[in-house]
Amino acid sequence: MKILIIEDDFISRNYLRDLLKYSGYEAVSARNVPEGLDSYIREKPDMIICDILLPGVSGLEFLKKIREKDLTTFVLMVASKTSERIITECFRSGANDFLKNPVLDKDILPKIAKQRDKLENKYEKTDFGTIVSGNIKMVFPTGFDVVYLIAERVFEEFVPGYFSDYVETEIRVGLSELICNAVEHGNLGITFSEKKRCTDEGNLEQLIRERLADPVLSSRLVKIEFSYNEEECEWIITDDGDGFDYNNISVPTLEENKEGFSGRGINLSKALFDSIEYVGKGNIVKVRKKRSFLV
Repeated sequence: MKILIIEDDFISRNYLRDLLKYSGYEAVSARNVPEGLDSYIREKPDMIICDILLPGVSGLEFLKKIREKDLTTFVLMVASKTSERIITECFRSGANDFLKNPVLDKDILPKIAKQRDKLENKYEKTDFGTIVSGNIKMVFPTGFDVVYLIAERVFEEFVPGYFSDYVETEIRVGLSELICNAVEHGNLGITFSEKKRCTDEGNLEQLIRERLADPVLSSRLVKIEFSYNEEECEWIITDDGDGFDYNNISVPTLEENKEGFSGRGINLSKALFDSIEYVGKGNIVKVRKKRSFLV
């Protein structure tokens, strides 16, 4: 398995390269996007590890350039900051996964091994055959950066072989948006207008910390149920918030709402999943994706 590392920091670049080589992988490295694009064309790597903050052209721009011509190569983005905006932008741009700097052996090696197994078609099996159905329930506390942590835990429960890497990336984007809604708009009670204003002013993280200082809000939970059978996968996301009128959601393609937040995540999820359904008072959302085994 060949892995391309794009990292401008000398120590980090060499550390990753040596770690991967010691772990039995073929590793090549580049210092910036132009070198990374040349290495990508020349080496045809199976996986790319790319820092977001690069000199000149950013790692996100590199990712977008790659996705214009290649939807299958696994791309893992790395960044020192893990705000909801950065992580969501990575997934929207086509990233398959995300890690926070400094990258630790225990965090990155299992992700690489999982991708290696997928490339080798070593999908999850029992002693008698492929697992075709199951049900998993998870409960998470509300906290700072919890969207990323919950998303990572939920993604670990994917049964390998259900979807192509591209479709899996779409699912990651959709789930990240819905989990973000459950945490920020649901449990923390941040309105769409509050989020837009604070994002424009650059103090969204401050608002989230202020809401988390309220013991009532911080004690709320996010519950996720993941089930799958031979036909489809389903995720049910529940928050402890007050709910909302899901029958009156703005359409972000309208000219007056292009730059707004109201309904953006919901409408994006509608495009990424086969179905989306809000129930009860609006604090429960169900999304489904039909299975398509890789062959």
